[in-house]
Amino acid sequence: MTAYGKAKLILFDLDGTLYLDGVPYPGALELLQRLKESDMEYCFVTNNSSIPPCDYCEKLRRIGFPVEPRNVVTSGDGALLMLKAHGLLGRRLYIMGTKRFRSWMASEGFPHEEEDPQALLVAFDKEVDYAKLHAATRLVLKGVSLFATHPDCVCPPHLPDVGMLLEFFRAARPGVVVQAIAGKPHRWLCQVLQERFLVEPGEMVMVGDRVGTDLAFACNNGMRSMLVRNGEPMPPLAGFTPTVVVPRIHQMLDEFWPRNLGW
Repeated sequence: MTAYGKAKLILFDLDGTLYLDGVPYPGALELLQRLKESDMEYCFVTNNSSIPPCDYCEKLRRIGFPVEPRNVVTSGDGALLMLKAHGLLGRRLYIMGTKRFRSWMASEGFPHEEEDPQALLVAFDKEVDYAKLHAATRLVLKGVSLFATHPDCVCPPHLPDVGMLLEFFRAARPGVVVQAIAGKPHRWLCQVLQERFLVEPGEMVMVGDRVGTDLAFACNNGMRSMLVRNGEPMPPLAGFTPTVVVPRIHQMLDEFWPRNLGW
């Protein structure tokens, strides 16, 4: 059984948890302000790798959330750590991602390379076209090592995401192995959070609305979890049990405030 410590870091999923289509849920802004004034830190954790963390920070500020670069972690951050751990820093890498994401990766030591890359990284590419699919498929058929920023098949509400591309490549070469995946529910983002905030998983609380990413991330990495419904029906839990179920996010201000739960 996981040994939980005092909650020091509250992790939030974004769309569907704190806001919907860019509009904050009632109580979301007040919740973040209260956390800012408390002895707990908070961080926004997203699998969206179409833009770099700095752009996400600006997006959240426009919505009205109090946020600094420290408070945003994306699957791109996890990908940096993952690729370094696999010895790919400075190596030739084909990045299936947006121009903005490729530019950010280059600034972090992972420039996109078209000629004879040693690995393929699949990110959330809203600019994908047939030429990119062709180039990536050739690499997969050639046996180039395959990595991904995150496993989501669909980005809400209906955008094809990384998981769909991974299935595309599995169809091209049955049995192809994805070497590692950076985002929720995998361990790389947990490691990024540990290093940035100097806390252990048992001192983190994952707050989110999706079972396969948010809840699984908490369960896989030894965190407490809050499954936020925001009026949606209870989903199948698929073996991942939340620590608590929060009907609506504003209730974290009172009965589900971590300290009121004894956390």
